[in-house]
Amino acid sequence: MKDSLKVSVFQMQSTDDIDENLSIITDQIGKSGNAEMCVFPEYSMLHPDYSRAEEYIGSAQDLDGSFLKEIRDASKKNNRCTLVNFIEKSAVKPYNSSVYINNQGLIGAHYAKLHLFDAGSYRESLLHQQGEKFPEPVLMAGVPSGIEICYDIRFPELSRLLALQGSMVQYVMAGFYAGNLKYHTWKTLLAARAMENGTYVVASAQCGPEFTGHSMIIAPDGEILQEAGDDPASISADLSMKRVLEYRESMGVINHRRRDLYGLNGF
Repeated sequence: MKDSLKVSVFQMQSTDDIDENLSIITDQIGKSGNAEMCVFPEYSMLHPDYSRAEEYIGSAQDLDGSFLKEIRDASKKNNRCTLVNFIEKSAVKPYNSSVYINNQGLIGAHYAKLHLFDAGSYRESLLHQQGEKFPEPVLMAGVPSGIEICYDIRFPELSRLLALQGSMVQYVMAGFYAGNLKYHTWKTLLAARAMENGTYVVASAQCGPEFTGHSMIIAPDGEILQEAGDDPASISADLSMKRVLEYRESMGVINHRRRDLYGLNGF
């Protein structure tokens, strides 16, 4: 495991044009400087449009489709690891999926969103089907890490089980819809997931009129290391794994759990 990791988070305002979004992503990978990991938000392939659900669903691709191929090529060319979200084709409705691509352009992790946002006036289940497989931690850019997508962060069990299995960084890819108290909710949930598990939380968000924006990189103790605003932007930080270990040693939330009363799947 590496001692440190340089991450860059790219906040997007995705459009209804896959090629335009792809151009933005590959361009940002090329401009990522000395970053080892590039992180893009949910809906980075295509802006969700409930009024054109059939067209949106019809745009789904396989893991070996052209969208991911271009990003795999850009990752290899620029020696970058990349996290990106796409519409994954299936036999029924597509999955809302995220993939980790290593610096050789190979897919190293694949996660289909477990919790669909059927809340308020939104019905994500009209566009997607929910994932069925728990996302185990994967060595991403040399650090054990987990992936969550947007609404997932409202379910603390996911972050906790990933941390218990060794995750030291939680990547959150989001299109967090704007609204009353939504920025407060977004910021609070991200910080809570960091502090209750002693992990970094690296969150990339969609921006624009519909979304909160404010991508963040948060340390295990809840300190916000970097935060974007309301517009497309990039933020970067150096993550120290020593800081994870020191926080977990001083604030033993992992070890102090009452497993005798509420053990989770043997953990």
